[in-house]
Amino acid sequence: MAKARKKEVDVSRKQVKILSDPTRLRILSMLFEREMSISGLAKALGLTPATVHHHIARLRKAGLIRPTRTEMRGNLAERYYEMPAKGIDSSHVWDKLRDSEKVAYRLAILGMLKGMINDSVKAIQERGTVEWEVGRLLFYKLPWRRDAITQVEEVLQETKRRLARLEESWRTETGAGQIAVVITMLPA
Repeated sequence: MAKARKKEVDVSRKQVKILSDPTRLRILSMLFEREMSISGLAKALGLTPATVHHHIARLRKAGLIRPTRTEMRGNLAERYYEMPAKGIDSSHVWDKLRDSEKVAYRLAILGMLKGMINDSVKAIQERGTVEWEVGRLLFYKLPWRRDAITQVEEVLQETKRRLARLEESWRTETGAGQIAVVITMLPA
């Protein structure tokens, strides 16, 4: 039996231009994992529903997202959206973009990352940890003492245990897949 090939979706130049906005990229990163409503996205992003609605309309028109269902909440109809394609290949269109479009896209990526980092720092200050739709960031602030290296080694050992549990559950649930892990130590 032949193994099913993962479907990849080609991206047009127009779609890349639509993605040259950090908010739209953040919306797509959230819809990558699960469907969400405009009010859910607005709350998660700290934006007004009207602003999110504007970005949703642009993403829908570009064919990057689609509505999945409508749920009634009182007399308000809450529409949910999803990202229909997970395997997106934009490499063939990159050479067709003008330099200004490439710059705008790269700046949007940096803007999206800056927004995620800002949100993370705020959450870390409030709760000590951050969870996104696509992952988790754990933050440990250790006072500098002679035994700081020992403390760091203990944190790394706990991280290894968590990764082992995650790997086991990942294999059990999906049967395959990959995960990216970044571990860094920075001076506070």
